[in-house]
Amino acid sequence: MLRAMIVDDEMMVRTALEKMVDWQAEGFVLDGCYPNGKAALDALERHPADLIFTDIRMPVCDGLELIDRVHAMGLSPYIVVLSAFDDFPQVKQAFKKGAADYVLKQEVTSDKLLELVREAKEKLPPSQTETAPADSVTNVSTIFGDVFFHNADPHALGDLEQGYVIGCFFLDEIYRELPRLGGDVHATLTQPLTSLVMQMPQMKQTDGFYSLDVSRHFVFYSLTQPGRTVEKARAFFALVQKAWKNYMNISCTVGLAFPHKRPADVFYKVLEQAETNTTLRYVLGPGRIYDESYYTQFDPVTALRQAKSCMPFIRAVMNADFAGVERYKNELVGAMQDLPLAQGQSLALLYLYNLYYEMGFYDMQIAYKLGLDHQLYARIRGIETQRDLVIYFTSALRRIMEYFESNYDQRFPDSVLKAKRYLEDNYMRAELSLKEVSDHSGYNEKYFCTLFKKRFEVSYSDYLNQLRVGAAKDLLEKSDMRMYQIADAVGYNNVEHFMRVFKKVTGTTPKQYRKENVKKYQ
Repeated sequence: MLRAMIVDDEMMVRTALEKMVDWQAEGFVLDGCYPNGKAALDALERHPADLIFTDIRMPVCDGLELIDRVHAMGLSPYIVVLSAFDDFPQVKQAFKKGAADYVLKQEVTSDKLLELVREAKEKLPPSQTETAPADSVTNVSTIFGDVFFHNADPHALGDLEQGYVIGCFFLDEIYRELPRLGGDVHATLTQPLTSLVMQMPQMKQTDGFYSLDVSRHFVFYSLTQPGRTVEKARAFFALVQKAWKNYMNISCTVGLAFPHKRPADVFYKVLEQAETNTTLRYVLGPGRIYDESYYTQFDPVTALRQAKSCMPFIRAVMNADFAGVERYKNELVGAMQDLPLAQGQSLALLYLYNLYYEMGFYDMQIAYKLGLDHQLYARIRGIETQRDLVIYFTSALRRIMEYFESNYDQRFPDSVLKAKRYLEDNYMRAELSLKEVSDHSGYNEKYFCTLFKKRFEVSYSDYLNQLRVGAAKDLLEKSDMRMYQIADAVGYNNVEHFMRVFKKVTGTTPKQYRKENVKKYQ
């Protein structure tokens, strides 16, 4: 069987490509789906691939660098580039570097993908039609990497029922160190960090180490070894911290997590909790080893469960929506002034923590780059008046807003944002169609809707209804227009449909809404 690999930073793209083809029926084993070139290269060191589908624009290691490094390894797979509509200059570079074909993401269908797979199989030389058998012994680090991306079952790591501890090591302010590390961060950072861990006598054959990206590195510490405990895992993680600081001048925060029951069933929850615990650096300071014993001061798991209430405010901040930020800020400031001080402090902590957390998805080092306070708990709990609390909160918010104002266009230069803006300019036209809007993104309707929901956390249809109902509410409050006139003005050519949608969105009828709100403008 031939081996195939998919490399794309969008999980939905990876999942879609994986399911579009019956790989085994076409003579391929799908070795894995990876979020960047670095993860793919790690896999290729274990098992060379015959066919690689790769995106161009990815974090950590992009598609062009992946192609270069694949060839540097002495491999010659058939490479198909996945391209966005505006990636043609990069596609040309990919061909120069040895890519065999390319396909536009918005044009990928099951038939098209199948055609590419079969064409690749025909063009692969006979020597590549059979893959060498895998090594008879695969170390736990290799398995840990496969488990991380759901390409292997957690049970492959050993007897999980005897317990384990997972440590997530987040490199603090690593962006400051990158210039001295040079261009090949894998060689100058990841490999030395890995070697330091693997050479430590406490690292046994039942343990594993995996580097997810430049900032995040994970240790699987098995409790199957005699005499091992969670406390010994903590001591080992502290030794790793010290070794990295002494030999590499790299500081890190560690999140430690372990299962309390059913260890084999909750592996991915423990993995997630370990990473979540590193975010306590925002609240209690960097450089420590955090576990659930710190939850008495601040519980990140509970805070993230409450994040839904914060999301409209956070989206407004990250989208540089000044009107929205001002509205939500005024509401929050009012609450902080009215609530008892301790409750106001908790509210400020909740919103700032979740804002820091969400910003981390854009740039994991952003809180350091902006010089934001990483002692939120001590600073906020130490504030003695509601007035000072409001000043602290608004000051932190102002610094963050200034950043997103200057970087908004660079963050979202994509075609989905362009289509969203077109929708906001044309939602009042009843003849406006999904196809018309999706055409402005360059994607087909189905894929556009998927990307839209992922980007803005609301479905296309719900957002369209929100725009139209929002405009209708304004007309109901400030005009004496009839219902059919309002429906027509905001994009509905059927007044009954308008009234159904309005009630679904607001929970009340247009007539009742006007009755309750028009007095404010009289």
